Parts: sequence; C-alpha cells; structure tokens
Amino acid sequence: MEESKSLKNELIIIAVCVVALLIITISFSYSYFMSVDKGKNNVISVGDLNVSFCIDETCKKDYANFGQVIGTKIVDGKSVIENIYPYDSDNEALLKDPYVFNIKNTGSLKTYVTIRLKEDKDYILSSEHENYTSLTKNYSDYIKVAISNCSNKIDRENAFIQKYSNLTDNILLSDEEFKSEEDKTYCLWTYLDSNTPNEVQNTYFVANLDFKAEYKPN
Repeated sequence: MEESKSLKNELIIIAVCVVALLIITISFSYSYFMSVDKGKNNVISVGDLNVSFCIDETCKKDYANFGQVIGTKIVDGKSVIENIYPYDSDNEALLKDPYVFNIKNTGSLKTYVTIRLKEDKDYILSSEHENYTSLTKNYSDYIKVAISNCSNKIDRENAFIQKYSNLTDNILLSDEEFKSEEDKTYCLWTYLDSNTPNEVQNTYFVANLDFKAEYKPN
C-alpha cells in the first residue's frame, strides 16, 4: 500500500515537472519570436516583392531598364536627367505622363508595404549636364511629389500630393496592404510648384524608389 502511494506521488511530481518544463519552453519560444522585431511593434521584415516599371498603367510591358531612376530618361542607351518644370497648379502638373510602377507580393503572407523616394546623390551627370546642381541643395521646398493607385486607370483626382522637403523619412506611402499574390500599380509625378524662383534653372532632381515589405502579426 505504501509502495503504491509512493509511486503515485512520484508520478504526480513527474507530471508537474513536465508541465512546468512545457510552460518554460513555450514562454522562451514566445519571447524569442517577439525579440525578432527588436521593439518595433512586432514587425518582421520580409522581402517577397516583385517591382517593375511600366510603359503605361496596364503594366503589360516593362521598361527595358528595370528599376528606372526617377528624374531620368534613356537617350541613345544612356541615362540622362529629365528636366523638371514648375506648374501653375497641381492639376496642371498631373496632366503630364507619370512614372508607372507595379508592386506584387510574391510571398505567401499578407504584407504591408512602405514606399520611399530617396534622392540619388551618387547619380553621375552626363557631359552636357555637368554644370547642373541638385535641386535639393537650395530649392527642396519647391519640389512636389504626387502618388496615386493606378491599378484600374491613371487616377489624377485622388493623387496624394506632398512637398518633398516635408516627407518624413522619405516616405511617400506607408502600410499599403498586399495579400499574397496581390499586385497594385502606382503613378508618380515629380514637379515644381508655382512659387519656384527663376534661379532654379540648370538644376535637377534624381531619386530612387525604395520599397519595404513587413509582416505584422496580430
């Protein structure tokens, strides 16, 4: 009888130890998972994006130069700066042809995409523009950028317009939701506002688009 009671107590002790060990293991695993985000609101960066620049809003044909630089054009196979002009109004500026690009989430998880516009300070000017200076040196307050979702058509009415100098961390759009295998097409315009001084001549603005995809657990 005593042996049976002793065995029962031993089994209870073993069971308690196993449960405690499981709790410790689960707690450690959860803590490790949460530590991946390094305190950034449980955000895990992923890289399952396919980005391409398009001829038009249908995005059925890409530009040959994948990842075209904003503010440039290809002439005789070479990249040269494209003139940036002031406009009397935003509506007038948005009548010009936009840069068009498509983003596709090729991963299996729903992600949130942030789009940034960063000045390309390493861009090498061609010989005919070697005396030009960057707009951001003295005139960044006059640079305006507009972006809209053009997945169905070029949407000028709902374009989100900002001053380049007012962008926070160069962010154009943040937390754009993309389901797995979902893609969206965007239009981007860069131009100068109507208050731009005449001294802005012989300047240029060249920038790159930067994309970051994040998975955010509930």
